[in-house]
Amino acid sequence: MLKKGKKSDDYNGSAYKGITEQKTIPPVPRTETRAESTVIGENITIEGNIHGNEHLVIEGSMKGNIEMDKYNFAVGPKGRVEGEIHAQNVKISGQMIGNIMTKGKVEITKEADFMGDIRAKGISVEDGAYFKGSIELAQEPHRKTTLAEKSTPATTAQPVNMSKTQTAKEDVKEN
Repeated sequence: MLKKGKKSDDYNGSAYKGITEQKTIPPVPRTETRAESTVIGENITIEGNIHGNEHLVIEGSMKGNIEMDKYNFAVGPKGRVEGEIHAQNVKISGQMIGNIMTKGKVEITKEADFMGDIRAKGISVEDGAYFKGSIELAQEPHRKTTLAEKSTPATTAQPVNMSKTQTAKEDVKEN
């Protein structure tokens, strides 16, 4: 037989309090790092420019410029893009003809077929990828100054005493 009084004494209501506390916890607000992503399917063709405030993946065909400076852009393995890309980071796995300008990194996978110029902070090209174009890597100004300061003392040459060299040559001529 169950005793109702004992049951409430054993738990002291703590299990119920825990459940109540869990229900009153407010939801975690969304942050920019958990941004949504849009995928353009492989049976979709777009002609025109895209401006966006979320990550974008092209699996279909796109002809036009893409501007999403604070978000990532990717061309999927079956994707085909012709245009100029402005994004935070770019990953190319399909075909692309055009220029890429990023504040971050460009990744060209082994499945990629890319023709165009790249301006980025970093780049990686997997073995087997096709790439035809130029690369301009942006460096932070303070790195150039630091490297220049470190290399200056090592490259400073000591003056050579020419008289010792000349006398050594004269000694050789006299013998």
